Amino acid sequence: MRVIVMRPAEAAARTQKRLARLGHQVIAGPLMVYAQTGEPAPAGPFEAVLATSAQAFAGFMQTEILQNLSLYVVGKRTAQAALEAGLAAPEYVAPDAGALSDFVRARLRPPARLLYMAGHDRKPDLEASLEAAGFQIAPWVVYDAQPVPALTQEIAAALRAGRVEAALHYSRRSAEIFCAAVAQADLDEAAKRLRHVAISQDCAEGLAALNAMDVRIADAPNESAMAALLS
Repeated sequence: MRVIVMRPAEAAARTQKRLARLGHQVIAGPLMVYAQTGEPAPAGPFEAVLATSAQAFAGFMQTEILQNLSLYVVGKRTAQAALEAGLAAPEYVAPDAGALSDFVRARLRPPARLLYMAGHDRKPDLEASLEAAGFQIAPWVVYDAQPVPALTQEIAAALRAGRVEAALHYSRRSAEIFCAAVAQADLDEAAKRLRHVAISQDCAEGLAALNAMDVRIADAPNESAMAALLS
């Protein structure tokens, strides 16, 4: 199957290798550009640090702030990014934000103050869950993501020529950006005919504007479950 993968270059390369092993062809191009904000950390002290995305540590230079603090993250890629930034291995790697919230509530006592390394645009669920349990959350916006101006020429040409059969979507925001981008390029009718594979129900809801004919939701929020829906 010929698949559009709209991720940053490094992540897209990993996905391309995974899908190639399964016999799929990938056309890759980003929908968002990520950058560190350089924003200083909130004043401490903190009992632990939370992170839910590998982007929190991409190009991260302020590692001394996090020394001697327990680090709890979501996902193996986030854990690996922390190591690559020069930090100690996270003490806990959760499969999703809900599991991370459960772990924190079991491990720490409110009103513990927690530093949350996050992006400017993010889901409120983790913060809301922990604050409802009595924890103090100090968000540190360390990265931002901006939409690219348009689809890459390669993706646009493939859609226009009908050389694509599926698209993978990894977040609600990127799904919404995709819908806007194909509409801007007058390719929304071509995009409707694809098989759209979303990493979660929330992500799938970001495709509502497209009114696609075939939207499938992964059984688990990971790429293996997404890839299984391409066969």
